[in-house]
Amino acid sequence: MTETLRSIVHPWECDSVEHFTTGYYFRAYSGAQWHLLQLLGFSEHDMAALRPRSCRTGFSRELRAGDPYHIESGVLEQGSGSLTLGHRLYNSETGELGSTHIQTFGGEVRPVAAAQPIDWEEQDAGPDIDFDRYSVWSTTGQSIVREGDLDHTGLLDLSSLIHHTSDANVQFQNRIGMTSSYMVEKRIGFATFAYRIRIHELPRRPGTIMRTETALAHLGRSSLWFAHRVVNSSDSSPIANVAQLGVHFDRVGRVPARIPDQIRQRAQSYLGQPDRSPEGAPVGHRAGADRVRREV
Repeated sequence: MTETLRSIVHPWECDSVEHFTTGYYFRAYSGAQWHLLQLLGFSEHDMAALRPRSCRTGFSRELRAGDPYHIESGVLEQGSGSLTLGHRLYNSETGELGSTHIQTFGGEVRPVAAAQPIDWEEQDAGPDIDFDRYSVWSTTGQSIVREGDLDHTGLLDLSSLIHHTSDANVQFQNRIGMTSSYMVEKRIGFATFAYRIRIHELPRRPGTIMRTETALAHLGRSSLWFAHRVVNSSDSSPIANVAQLGVHFDRVGRVPARIPDQIRQRAQSYLGQPDRSPEGAPVGHRAGADRVRREV
């Protein structure tokens, strides 16, 4: 593994839950990935020929404003027409692993010289979510791709996709009773512990309108999993399926909190089908011990 990024969490990169927001994690991973590809000898033409196919990202420890962090990156796997890169993000003060990110590319993949095997430690990114099994979908996002949303190759950066679906997530939370006023009054937040993303075709043109529809994929004691399908609004062609797994979060105690009955009852109507998600699913960040808890 090679160090590819070293920085700090700036106050404006924190969200209403008062920790490093996931969109900025993805921006950091995007920068680390660009650096790694250069170190591997990829030209800008080589990078532009890559086609992002999927990624999975797990979070186990919070970063707060002012915290220093660094990322180590390496090649996990390569084959004919595919390349998988892995990134580990550490708290630079404590040395603790806080997040991992794995991204797979297809397209015209330049061969990479053989490297030493990597001792890979991955955060739990949760189970796969079958987007075809949900029948209740709500339109939760409409946004325009801007010049600053594109990466160095002119492709929509994954950080912009995550910001877009995070906004959609807040819209959906309001529908099920986790309203913005409730979150402020009760000092509650939504803390994401994992993403699993399948990428179809990312926009390359500013002005593209992205539409998101969201379904509730799982409702647990404190856990909420959301399925976001993002499409090009002009022709409904798929852009990405984003599974966002997280918890109803106590912002004072920094621990997952039981979902109140009134929210649970309202959310049940959005499940659409009986929830068969596995028992004992991981449920998010925890301050202090900073380890992923399991639902009881």
